Amino acid sequence: MSSRISLFLDDGYGDLLDYLNVNLSAGVFLEKIDSPDGLYHCLENKFGVPDILVLGLNVQEPIRIAEHTLVLHKGIKVIIFCNESQRDAIKKAILFSPFLSSDVSTYNFQKAEDFLELLQEEVNAIEKQRKYETTIAEVERERMASMTSQPLIASYLDKLLDRIPIGVLNLDSKGKILNLNASAQNLLEFSERELVSTYICDVFLPDYVDDVKRLINSVLSAEHTNYSGNQTVASTGPNGNRYFDMTVSLLAKSTSEPILTVILQEVTFKVQEEKKRQKIERALHQSEQQLRLVINAIPELIAYVDNNLCYQFNNKAFEKWFGLSREAICGRKVWEVIGEQSYKIVEKYVNKVMAGNIVTFEERISYPSMGVIFIRSTYVPNFSESGEVTGFVVLTADITKSKSDEELEKKHLLESAHTSRMVTIGEMSSQLAHELSQPLTSIEAYSRACITLIEQDKTTKEEVLSALENVSAQAIRAQQIMHELRNFVKKDDSRKSISVNGLIESAINLMRFEFQEQDPEVELHLTDNLPQVFADRILIEQILINLIKNAIEAMRELDTDKRRLIIESNSDNQEVWVSVQDSGPGLTDYEINKIFEPFYTTKPEGMGMGLAITRSIIYTHGGRLLVEQNEYGGTTFKFTLPVEDIEFLED
Repeated sequence: MSSRISLFLDDGYGDLLDYLNVNLSAGVFLEKIDSPDGLYHCLENKFGVPDILVLGLNVQEPIRIAEHTLVLHKGIKVIIFCNESQRDAIKKAILFSPFLSSDVSTYNFQKAEDFLELLQEEVNAIEKQRKYETTIAEVERERMASMTSQPLIASYLDKLLDRIPIGVLNLDSKGKILNLNASAQNLLEFSERELVSTYICDVFLPDYVDDVKRLINSVLSAEHTNYSGNQTVASTGPNGNRYFDMTVSLLAKSTSEPILTVILQEVTFKVQEEKKRQKIERALHQSEQQLRLVINAIPELIAYVDNNLCYQFNNKAFEKWFGLSREAICGRKVWEVIGEQSYKIVEKYVNKVMAGNIVTFEERISYPSMGVIFIRSTYVPNFSESGEVTGFVVLTADITKSKSDEELEKKHLLESAHTSRMVTIGEMSSQLAHELSQPLTSIEAYSRACITLIEQDKTTKEEVLSALENVSAQAIRAQQIMHELRNFVKKDDSRKSISVNGLIESAINLMRFEFQEQDPEVELHLTDNLPQVFADRILIEQILINLIKNAIEAMRELDTDKRRLIIESNSDNQEVWVSVQDSGPGLTDYEINKIFEPFYTTKPEGMGMGLAITRSIIYTHGGRLLVEQNEYGGTTFKFTLPVEDIEFLED
């Protein structure tokens, strides 16, 4: 009888059918079916029953079709086409289905040659099994034909010994071995002399004794003589346990003594593979349980979203956050769980992760069950073996408290910076008074001169106009001094795009009184066309003034001709950097390691807060503050600022 293969495939597999027809072994019948109803009709009427059923990639509900098929006719080998993203789900469905067994398998179709090889192996196995069943049936027919003319047991065993490559034994009704063939002796690893008159249950391991006895009793007590029972049993050998598929049937039932036939077929490899599979499944299940315990213990939200934007997994924190059970979350769309307004905020990040990018972001979101909160989320894409995005993992944390703490810290930092600026203004008050007195004195002098000339009637229109222009120029100069002072003192936490070189020039202008008094040699090495930075102008200007003041104070004890102040600016790797160098006595390695610690100072009258505040300001801008010795024996302070705002890099 030839093997029959039914293929439930779409029209795109036409070339595959032709290829299989040409290359499969002779006698294999291939047929294409268009609907499961036609298949069910054949199975119900028991004609055209296939040995192998192939369900294509686009077949809807392949598990249900496989279950229906095997309920109608057992023993059909079912192969389900699937891609990598479907394989695990289909395997799990097969594993937990009460109607499916190892006869149902999945296959990721890639090449016709590989599928041909698989089908040929299945066909060969079917033909081998069919040949075995045919041989058994033939022997049984011959046995029945010879029962009247030959001694019952002797004739039957003669045939078996010649034709059956499996173990065959005959037992009496008590389970005692009467005779056996050579294959049975080889399988059980005992000689005929050792086995004859031995109870068969004693041949196997103690754990199987009761099962064997029940099997024999069930055959003896059966109403029909053609009834047979089956049981897996095991015996021990020099290389460990050997497992057998044991089938018991009634050979003859006379009034004196029933005779039983036992057929043994070794299934050690199959049993061992099944045990390995069960062990792996138990280990996998245990690993999944342990992983689930760990994930459920994490307070952050963890979930998995498939490529249809439906939740497929979530931890306990996720359920608690949204007040929903796992069953209520699984399978629902993202916006159905987090709310449509919230989804509109995160939709752009979902699009990015589905394009294959890892995304991290912070947003202010209003959830239906949580109210308005700040979140930090990371979306990590999951890829199939072919490189397609099959979904993504969601990691979300509530950072509302940390955001509040950050705002409070920022407020304290601004207050400290403002206090520092006020201290700086206090230290510069005498120079400011001197600077303001010059334009005011000039204004008073020019005004007095105008009054005198007018009183004496000894002036011309041109002379009065010139004096008033001088008065106006000096007033403007005084206004500029006050404007710079007011900008430096006022509180302002706004950030905007600014020019670093412009801030350096502004800081030098504010420090001109110090320069006049200390008279250092000032060198500016400012790179043109620097990219702008996103920063707080007042705070960065304060940092520059603090560093310049420190440099001037470090050179106070030097001779005037040895006082050298160098200020540089440049950019590198998306950063703008500024350095302030002095030619003072420098710092020791110990002082360099301690210099940024609060309340540590090298000045007798210092509080040790200036550089600590400076570093905090730079850090909140996403930059770095460094210190090192320079070639002049003094100290170089260098700080960096990112070109872009760090809070919006993800956007």
